[in-house]
Amino acid sequence: MKKYDKRKKGFSLVEMLVALAIFSTISILLATFLSQSLKAYRIRKEESDEQQKASHIMREFEKTARAATEILTADENELRFYRYFDLTSSSPTQIRYFIEGSEFKIGQTEPVGVEPNITYPQSAETIHLIVEDVENPNLIFQYFNGEKNTLSAPVDTTKIRLIKLTISLDQDPSKPPVAVTETTEVSLRNLKDNL
Repeated sequence: MKKYDKRKKGFSLVEMLVALAIFSTISILLATFLSQSLKAYRIRKEESDEQQKASHIMREFEKTARAATEILTADENELRFYRYFDLTSSSPTQIRYFIEGSEFKIGQTEPVGVEPNITYPQSAETIHLIVEDVENPNLIFQYFNGEKNTLSAPVDTTKIRLIKLTISLDQDPSKPPVAVTETTEVSLRNLKDNL
């Protein structure tokens, strides 16, 4: 008759606890790694999205401001000018870029009346949100003369030849990623001194 050996019949409680502890440790490490990877991916994606948004804003501003025919007001957080959108118009459209809280906006006012009695009523201005989450609500615009010297406030609008726009965007300043800052400089081709 064979002798029955109890030790060969499966795992002991100690072996199961050790295996469970090892499995738990590996699971925790894996979960931490995945969590950190997802967090890093989210930060990179948000930063990339903000960078693309800021670049798009700069390109649109460049196209619009470059064709300015006359600067009306030039403050650090508001710029107002005339611009023709098509060559058949007898009067230009009034454009206003401005910051309101953390929102960067554009206003457009079409001319009303007949030359020489054209007006631009404020009530006719259509305002569109360009972007929210602006982190730098002051000193959005800087102005320069033809020699690229900074024009200080109050700015003489007849001397402006170059406009610098700086926008910092941050969806949530309390957590990463840090604010994305984009800058552009626009030469006003219709206001050059050497025409």
